[in-house]
Amino acid sequence: MLTISEVAGRFNISNRQVHELMDYGYLTVAQVERKDNRGICFLFSEKEIETLDIPSLLAEIKEKRERNEKPRYQGSSDLRKIIKAFNYYDRFLEEIEEYPEAELLKACFYLFHLNHYAKTYPEISKSLYQLKARVLEKVYRENQAKFKVIYLLGADKKKVWLCEDCKEAAHSRGLSYNRFIREDAYCSKCYIQSVEKEYYSLLEFILRVGDYRFIFHSPRSLAAAWVDNLPELPCEVRREGFYEDRMYLYGRRVTAVEERVFPLEMIKEKLMDYLGRDPQSND
Repeated sequence: MLTISEVAGRFNISNRQVHELMDYGYLTVAQVERKDNRGICFLFSEKEIETLDIPSLLAEIKEKRERNEKPRYQGSSDLRKIIKAFNYYDRFLEEIEEYPEAELLKACFYLFHLNHYAKTYPEISKSLYQLKARVLEKVYRENQAKFKVIYLLGADKKKVWLCEDCKEAAHSRGLSYNRFIREDAYCSKCYIQSVEKEYYSLLEFILRVGDYRFIFHSPRSLAAAWVDNLPELPCEVRREGFYEDRMYLYGRRVTAVEERVFPLEMIKEKLMDYLGRDPQSND
């Protein structure tokens, strides 16, 4: 791992230029450490650094600044938020040590942030949701009595054949039939076939331990393999969004500050460690 000064020294650039690479999203923080004076230290993957064309990236940043394009991160303003978030993380880790469920709470904390990354980066969301499913299964199997589970009833998966009026409407809007259907623009005259019942149903997992609460969602079709009493669960009607986000409506995107304090690689590493841990171990 390299510090900001070490990255600057390797490429013969200033620390300020390293910060600009970070602010514009070209240089990803791999790890964050606490300094002795309660400040924070950003660390970067040496392997990733070697793949970057630093002079070209700095030239791009110069062009963006000339076009008045704002960076993703806002310098000192974000730094205050980062320190505040890091202090919260420190307090969280300290406070949960008194709970027998400390490891469970840590896993849920990291899983909470993994879900935000999956919402933010669709190009890697499939692998992140797969990791989420593995962790959620382990968390639930080993702590079933601590969870409240709610069955969120969702809509069927449908196949739609457009009527002539809707076909004409799609043409007039310059949309393909498939896109027109994905926008839910079809009418009651169209023929609709149910392909899979309750395709968009979810299970909601609610964990409360002391002052802490975490809520996770999983597609019913996935969680049914490890939740035994589906017919006995309390049932509610789930919220639905647009077609593209209907399965994974719940949750939000990761914030710029969270990306600094809880880098994705750190989150993945913590969760993989949890998956490899013996449930009987206290280490």
